[in-house]
Amino acid sequence: MTRHESPSVPAEGLRFAPREVRIETRPDGTLVLRSPIAFEIPQWSILDFIPEWAEKAPQRIFLAQRGRDGEWQRISYAELWQKVRSVGQAMIDLGVKRGDRLAILSGNSIEHAIVMFAAMSVGIVVAPISPNYSLMPGGLARLQDIATLLGPTFVFVQDSETFSGARGIPELASATWITADQKPGSAAIQSLYSTSPGAAFEQAFRSIDKEAPAKILFTSGSTGLPKGVINTQRMMASSLQMGTLLVAPREAPVQVEWLPWHHTMGSNVILHGMLKHGGTLYIDDGRPVPQLFHKTIANLKEISPTAMFSVPAGYTLLCEALETDQDLRANFFRQLDRMTYAGAAISRTTLDKLYQLAKRSTDRPIPVMAGYGTTETAPTIATTHWATDTPGELGLPAPGVELKLIPAGDTYEARVRGPNVTPGYLGRPDLTSAAFDDEGFYRVGDTISFIDPTNPSRGLRFTGRVSENFKLANGTWVAVGNLRAAVLAATHGVLQDVVVAGENRHSCAVLGWLNPVMARKHATNADGNPNCDPGVNAYLQQCLRLYNANVGSSDRICAFTLLEEPPSLAAGEITDKAYINQRAVLINRATQMELIYSSEPCGQVIVI
Repeated sequence: MTRHESPSVPAEGLRFAPREVRIETRPDGTLVLRSPIAFEIPQWSILDFIPEWAEKAPQRIFLAQRGRDGEWQRISYAELWQKVRSVGQAMIDLGVKRGDRLAILSGNSIEHAIVMFAAMSVGIVVAPISPNYSLMPGGLARLQDIATLLGPTFVFVQDSETFSGARGIPELASATWITADQKPGSAAIQSLYSTSPGAAFEQAFRSIDKEAPAKILFTSGSTGLPKGVINTQRMMASSLQMGTLLVAPREAPVQVEWLPWHHTMGSNVILHGMLKHGGTLYIDDGRPVPQLFHKTIANLKEISPTAMFSVPAGYTLLCEALETDQDLRANFFRQLDRMTYAGAAISRTTLDKLYQLAKRSTDRPIPVMAGYGTTETAPTIATTHWATDTPGELGLPAPGVELKLIPAGDTYEARVRGPNVTPGYLGRPDLTSAAFDDEGFYRVGDTISFIDPTNPSRGLRFTGRVSENFKLANGTWVAVGNLRAAVLAATHGVLQDVVVAGENRHSCAVLGWLNPVMARKHATNADGNPNCDPGVNAYLQQCLRLYNANVGSSDRICAFTLLEEPPSLAAGEITDKAYINQRAVLINRATQMELIYSSEPCGQVIVI
């Protein structure tokens, strides 16, 4: 076993763990990476922090959300503990049995958190489900699949009328509904608050089984059918503890976050992290898309966060706002100590701009950090516990994690084992068996490589999804993650996102969406449609020609086309977290893709 380390300079106010990794090399070329930091499986559950902070800081705000009048509604730690006990006791009075299930159909809210923590406190398994399944065209069919698998005893929704369509699903209709409004046919959560907690709740809370399922998070597989990822209390606690050993945050952090709680990052990292460290979370009603991001900006003008987590698309939009709004910039950076992204590679333009804006606003170093994980790992696998300087960095394995790298051409297939890894999928032993290898490592489905193979402590980088990578007609593999990041970097922020085409073709091409603000800097007509502007097209053509001159034939781009219609959430082209689904876009935009490879490309296609 070889140990590699590099200096890790902490940012002011943050305590970073040493930047080092131990590597076991096997005869077949397989590598197993481990952190040298000692890890002990936590004996606590996330629920233990509710009464702890209710005693230590009873009046401190835990959650805040915008009300109908636009004003912030808040709940303190003392109020949270009181309401969790009351709702938990009310569920017991309604005849709940340990292992029963609660489906939460609506999005992030104070009431959502109360019901979720109350349910877990008495042994109910909680399943937060994407609201889009209830609200988007075609979503009820997916919700039916989930309901059949889950068989919930309780259903929670914020608004009865908005989610009334879900009552047409028998498995949901037969459950006891709890709502945040007071409509007939449901138990109003306000009425449950008046329940006096008794010995039954205290006994249930003290006897929480940390190895039993506590939460089910649904994710889609390659077939598109829902997979219910089992999360135990031990998994979720281990994941949080791993992160704390790498970067020790301040007590009472403050965050303004939109990430949905039916995703592992939003719930297991953001929400649970706030609870563990006695922080305050302002629920952001915005999203990292142009038509909703103004809500995020309005919230950040009022609230100064200590940390920020978002996807790369969100940071791109944030940079545009910070550049033009001095008051926003001052408030955003006032007490910020880090910015973190995950899910996709951030562009070089956005990364550099974040550092430039931070330097312009404060004398303190504010690192940008990257995280890497999956729903099945709750979600921790690796993180950059340093200021990242390379787009696409994944960092190094967290303490307690074993990361196995299987050689796959010039990259590696990733597999992971640790106390934060799921025991399997709800009701699907076939999927569970297929997800693990003969050593018990979970098959992540990603390919990754070293930033610098001669210095492994520099960290890892993402090279693509196994399911998204493809072969050209000549048999050469294309690592889509690498190529996508390289194209975005080559166009200096003018392309906001791209999808790579080329499977079984002689060369790669891209379908892309413009960043309108950056594109207009190169437009011939600043008031016209940038997608059709000859100046914008000429600029992108030149950028990609320069890119092609410095890469091998398998990575060259033969042509590109710009997409007017944004990626569709309903069609599965983009997720709730603003990540692009490569294959869904290529299927849905097959006509545009065929035009690129036509023997006589039309004016919409720019040949490189």
